[in-house]
Amino acid sequence: MFQTQNQSQMLYFDIAPVPMLILNELGEIVHSNRECQNILRFEQTSSHIDDCLSAGVWLDIKRHFSMPPVFTPPEPFSKVIKFTCSNASYSLNVSVADTSSGVTYVAALTLHSKEVAPGGVAMDRLPFGMAVVDSDGHFLDMNQAFYQLLGYREEELKTKKDFDLTYVSDANSEKPLRHNLIGRGGQQYHVDKRYIHKHGHQLWVRTFVSAVSDDVSGDMKFIISVFDIHEEKQLQDVIATSERRFRVIAENVSSVVWISGADPMRLFYVNKCYDNVWEESAESLYGDPRAFLKKIHPAERELASVTRFSSSTDSWNVNYRLLFPDGRIKHIRDSGHCVFDGNSELIYRVGTLTDITSEIVQRDNVVTMAQQLRQLVEYDSLTGIKSRHAIMNDIRETYQQFSMTGDPSMLVYIDADGFKGINDSFGHEVGDQVLVKIAEHLTSNIRDSDVAGRIGGDEFVVLLRHTAQSEVPQILERLCRDINSEGLPINIAVTLSLGEKELCSNILSAEQWLSEADQTMYHNKREKKKARSQHLSTL
Repeated sequence: MFQTQNQSQMLYFDIAPVPMLILNELGEIVHSNRECQNILRFEQTSSHIDDCLSAGVWLDIKRHFSMPPVFTPPEPFSKVIKFTCSNASYSLNVSVADTSSGVTYVAALTLHSKEVAPGGVAMDRLPFGMAVVDSDGHFLDMNQAFYQLLGYREEELKTKKDFDLTYVSDANSEKPLRHNLIGRGGQQYHVDKRYIHKHGHQLWVRTFVSAVSDDVSGDMKFIISVFDIHEEKQLQDVIATSERRFRVIAENVSSVVWISGADPMRLFYVNKCYDNVWEESAESLYGDPRAFLKKIHPAERELASVTRFSSSTDSWNVNYRLLFPDGRIKHIRDSGHCVFDGNSELIYRVGTLTDITSEIVQRDNVVTMAQQLRQLVEYDSLTGIKSRHAIMNDIRETYQQFSMTGDPSMLVYIDADGFKGINDSFGHEVGDQVLVKIAEHLTSNIRDSDVAGRIGGDEFVVLLRHTAQSEVPQILERLCRDINSEGLPINIAVTLSLGEKELCSNILSAEQWLSEADQTMYHNKREKKKARSQHLSTL
């Protein structure tokens, strides 16, 4: 069994927030910490590291550290591995240390995440958690990433409320923010908070909460996007409680970590992650701690400078962008705090610089998806005018305003004469062109305050808002003109049948208003056919 003469070091090892192993020079596991045993359900029943893995790795580790070192100390060994007891992939990072009993290898494990292609359209394919709750906090829907993050099955979560799973003090702080969103569709807030995992431990997440109103019921719902920031929060807690524990973990995390004296120009430490994020050597910072500012976008450089080199002892958390010579952009979250001694004297400034570019891209993808979905719902894909769903919302809104103000409005129902014959004779492609020309004709012959929409097939409506009866004949005359277009076959002239209905107190609903306009249109169409028949019979 591994022995250490410094029991405090073993304490830090055992409570480290990432799974860790200690191997001897033969590759035998001599110690594993609590996270390795609890999270991976690892048991020290195997004496050799290769016995625990789906594919051996010990020879690779030995070969890596037997090579003549280019750096001092040698670079850690890194490889993606799988345990035989788990289907998940982990990044294995191994460092070597000389002890009184010989060479010792310290291995740290982090969950390996594959890249997710941007622009996914299904909630279940999003790489972060997402849930929908009602105004009381009951879960209505969620994706797999959300309920797996909390350790529950989907059906278990649908019996619970969002705040029931939130740490009590965090829930009390968030409830006023949630309450303020009611009645403010399209607004949002974001908070860092702790969820309670099914197994009882706390889990830090960053949540973005948006309020939306159901189009049918009008009920308020909240969409919650959840990002796992547990590692980031754990890292900050580590820095706040122990410099030694921090240095053990700092080289194995995905954020830039730095420590300075009370004077921010006295830089003591920055980890090698800086080389990857800033794409330059961290060594330059020891000579000039302000060197990192050169890569920051000019528009945000002053913000970063004032934040980092301020004499204030308050914690900070700001976002800015890095701008590279080739035009690439990275988004950075710069956060940190001050460390004081027992006499409340400032002794250190400690911070992290996290590349949040993927988080920003994912958030932008969600916004783009929402905009595209709205475009599909609000507008007819063929003609570009309002869809049935959208025009019906306008009709209902106008009806509700009439009940309060009595403001006159007119609804015109429109149908293309002989459209089936055009489709049968010339094909659906020409038929689609006719529908587009009808939409263009309607929108070009109404006022800015009016709106046109496609009900379906060759049926359209025009809503004439705030329209006096004296204005109607002129508008109807323009709308019912024959449509002749250079884009249609030479012998096609499209005629329209119209039916108008003025909104009055006898109409009890928006649907009745639409129906009566429709009936008027069909009555006019029949009369037009009858008149045409009588005219032909006299010839």
